[in-house]
Amino acid sequence: MPTLGMMEQLSRQLCGKMKRSGKRTPIPSSPASPSPKGLEVHFYLADTNQLEYFRDCHTTEDICVESAKRCSISPLCHNLFSLYDETNDLWYPPNHEFKITEGTSLTVHYRMRFYFKNWHGTNEGQPQVWGHCISKLRGGSQNIPEGTPLLDAASLEYLFAQGQHDFQKGLAPLRSPQSEVDQHEMENECLGMAVLAITHDSMNRDIPLTTTNTNEISYKRFIPESLNRNIKQRNLLTRMRISSVFKKFLQEFKQRTVQDSNISLYDLKLKYLATLESLTWDLGSEVLEPVSLSISPDRDLCNGGYHGYYNQSQGQARIQPESSNDMQVQVTGTTGISWRKKPSNDAVIP
Repeated sequence: MPTLGMMEQLSRQLCGKMKRSGKRTPIPSSPASPSPKGLEVHFYLADTNQLEYFRDCHTTEDICVESAKRCSISPLCHNLFSLYDETNDLWYPPNHEFKITEGTSLTVHYRMRFYFKNWHGTNEGQPQVWGHCISKLRGGSQNIPEGTPLLDAASLEYLFAQGQHDFQKGLAPLRSPQSEVDQHEMENECLGMAVLAITHDSMNRDIPLTTTNTNEISYKRFIPESLNRNIKQRNLLTRMRISSVFKKFLQEFKQRTVQDSNISLYDLKLKYLATLESLTWDLGSEVLEPVSLSISPDRDLCNGGYHGYYNQSQGQARIQPESSNDMQVQVTGTTGISWRKKPSNDAVIP
């Protein structure tokens, strides 16, 4: 059995070795267990915190109600929204049940799904969309609108944020240009969209656009990422010309429109969303590729559960199921459910 003197000697030797090495014996620590992610519901509004669910079962409808409360969406417009998985391009129906366990890791976005073109009434070539209004309230006056505005202030604010996200990230892809002139005009329209977004942001934060800060503002994060990559591949002189055109747009818009016309945030939102409709194809529509599709003589789509109107442009009364690989079913808020031939990759989709 070691004596006390032997133990003291061993202790001094151990301390000497530790001093010479200059290292301390590490204290083992238990690895931190990762916190469960669960289900995350993200919003396009910059100042809105996400919703998080870590346990239990929740339906899409229940989550949308909580999301609407957080974003101040009124019950009148609540049914226009749903949950969307951007990664898998998947919409969740209202009765879908999320069963959240320790292994659940899912991120969805709360977004407006049902969009009606020309709800703003600025496109004279399309009928304006109104909300329902009781005829007795109109009193027969010709000056009273046909209905109530489709969107409330909070829904418009959210749609504006969603539209910016879709425009920049490619969720609302640009239509195919028909010529080089058309492509040039579309690029200028994209720069104009950047001007609208920057002006709205500055007015919303009460930061005036001066000559100094307009020269420092870049258009790059306000235009589609695909267009930005395309511009980066061009020569230096072209990029300088585009930058100069953008700064000119911004200066003229600030002086001639914002200051002289006393434009409001509401006007900027409407102009942005109306221009987005013209720049993109099938904004707010959903295109499905059915497994089988046939057209019955009474103009109903059958064999797939779809019902809609007969598309006269196809020039045929019936499509056999074996040819449905060349067909698409399109769903829009204004025209309902219709079918069409699948467009070619280089075609301009109406």
